[in-house]
Amino acid sequence: MKTNRILIVDDSEENRYLLRALLQGHGYDVEEACHGAEALALARKNPPDLIIADILMPVMDGFALCREWKRDERLKTIPFFFYTATYTDGRDRDFALSLGAERFIVKPEEPEAFMAAVLETLQQTRLPSTDAGSTTADAQSQGLTGESPIEESVYLKQYNETLIRK
Repeated sequence: MKTNRILIVDDSEENRYLLRALLQGHGYDVEEACHGAEALALARKNPPDLIIADILMPVMDGFALCREWKRDERLKTIPFFFYTATYTDGRDRDFALSLGAERFIVKPEEPEAFMAAVLETLQQTRLPSTDAGSTTADAQSQGLTGESPIEESVYLKQYNETLIRK
């Protein structure tokens, strides 16, 4: 059985180190990026099995990364985790999940609980797709994904409101 590969995205070297140590200690292969644009480029070359991203990063933040991730045909079915210490409000969580993210975890999380979420998500992606993609489908029904100008304006409004709160 192949080892799952996880892409971690965080501008903090210390945060990447801690996540890498935890994930590698549980037998996962880990790839790292410092911001969303770098993560997107890496994933498009060699898609991971899961992505774990911070939100507050330079160049491309986690929200923009998730939006682009879920628009990409090769990447959109790969589970997307937000792991953040800055955006912790319930509205931030709702916005993140509306973009198609499978999980929204606030730092710091207990290692056991974090790893349980990783394992559960990876196991769900291996199951026959009866319910896979329901998060994306839910987001589409709310008008938060896709290409129409109305949907784009809804996204931009919510994105701006989220940034302004911070």
